[in-house]
Amino acid sequence: MEPRVSTLPIAKLGLSPVVRATVNERVHSDLRDLLMSGRFAPGQPLTITELADAFGTSTQPVRDAIRKLCAEKALETLPNRTTRVPVLDRKQLADLRVARHAVEGLAAELGAQRAGESDIQDLVAIVERETQAGDEHQVELRVRQNFDFHFTLYRLSDCSALVPLIESLWLQLGPYIRHIAEYFDARDGRGAEFHELALEGLRARNPAAVRRAIEQDIDRLCALITDDNFYPRVRLWKA
Repeated sequence: MEPRVSTLPIAKLGLSPVVRATVNERVHSDLRDLLMSGRFAPGQPLTITELADAFGTSTQPVRDAIRKLCAEKALETLPNRTTRVPVLDRKQLADLRVARHAVEGLAAELGAQRAGESDIQDLVAIVERETQAGDEHQVELRVRQNFDFHFTLYRLSDCSALVPLIESLWLQLGPYIRHIAEYFDARDGRGAEFHELALEGLRARNPAAVRRAIEQDIDRLCALITDDNFYPRVRLWKA
């Protein structure tokens, strides 16, 4: 006689129904990640039906996600009802720089205060991958490592209020970070220059130095975006 296998009825497995809200949250989360990592270009129009086809959903979850992202200033709806990635003017970019200094600088300083040796080694590994990606002009990988470095450091702050604020800023800047990565020559460690300075501050247990390095990194990005050799391309995206 074969032994009986004790089974639990499906109804008692504790599974939650897949509700519409779950799909909506997934679409919103994925679009946020794509924006922060610069997978969409400044000025790029986004079509609801095209996105719905890509997600394999109806149009309603995409419509809801776009509405939320417009409220977060990550997307904008034009008078003709077209939705697109915003193109920022120099004043808006300068304002974002000021906000990033305040919020990301604080998160970096707090993170440096709490960073242990294993945390520092994790950040070292990220910078090594970022430097290699710069030498090999692997833009996607370099952008990913740049993102990972910043948010790994910021999450060390253990301040639940800061990271969402920083994400809201990166939602607006992600498209620019990605395109600057194509424009900027990151070979020989140039791309990770200020991340290396932040590592030096971490090793020296100098949170103020870590904050300064992150602020310098922010300043360089703003300077590159508004550089006369690059900014005219930004204006063309708006056309």
